[in-house]
Amino acid sequence: MGVCAGTAQAAATVPAITAFPVVGNVTYTDDFGAPRPGGSHQGNDIMSVRHQPAVAFEAGWVHKMPGSGGCMLELHGKSGMVYWYIHLNNDLGPTNDNKAGCSKAYAPGLNEGQSVRIGQLVGFVGDSGDANGIQPHLHFEVHKPSGQRLNPFTYLNKAKHLLYPRPAAADPVTLSFNKAKVVSADPGASTLTVRTKRIRLLPQAGYPFAHNVVLSVPSIARLERVTSTGRSALTLSALKAGMIVWVGTTEFAPSWRTQRAAAGVLAANAVTLR
Repeated sequence: MGVCAGTAQAAATVPAITAFPVVGNVTYTDDFGAPRPGGSHQGNDIMSVRHQPAVAFEAGWVHKMPGSGGCMLELHGKSGMVYWYIHLNNDLGPTNDNKAGCSKAYAPGLNEGQSVRIGQLVGFVGDSGDANGIQPHLHFEVHKPSGQRLNPFTYLNKAKHLLYPRPAAADPVTLSFNKAKVVSADPGASTLTVRTKRIRLLPQAGYPFAHNVVLSVPSIARLERVTSTGRSALTLSALKAGMIVWVGTTEFAPSWRTQRAAAGVLAANAVTLR
């Protein structure tokens, strides 16, 4: 038994398909091993904004680690690999107030030892611990079962970026794109391409994310113009590049496919021009 367990640990490797651990616009570099006051850097810093969603890199279970060093989380992947999420949020509001402890660090309702799916919401980006006062970011580490740290950079480059964080429940959800900019409208293909500004996964809070999304527009979708004198019906052909619209999707099941949101996977339920 001991030999088999040891062999399994030695064979553990990062899966070929993973979810990028932060949803939204980020920057990161290959800073693994860079000098730091306490020694060399043992992960990659994913620069983001406060309260941005952090998601499970692969399926597994979580270990929450709140403490004096900040708000942290371990994701124990089904592969046997372990991932550290460090500097999670400790602020109540939009500024660095340090008033939340770790009560706002983790996904609502996330329990110690809970199983999570790939891409599921596990926490929120912040600046807790020794990152206090600098740009919010996620310090992300990759560990072998033995504890050996690996450079995350190659794995991050291969990970799939997601449009939204998957909730724990499997209930149908909708997305709302507020003040999105029309990129193009194709009446022949019944598609609308918008550049999002802020995304809200109802009923959760929204998060900033500038991203092009191609939506199918079924015939039953409600397209309307709202002015000071009232509402009027709108056609897809009337939408021109540069217009600002509010878009709501039809209900859909949260899944890896819808999180990736390839062209036409998500459908618009309502498009409002104001």
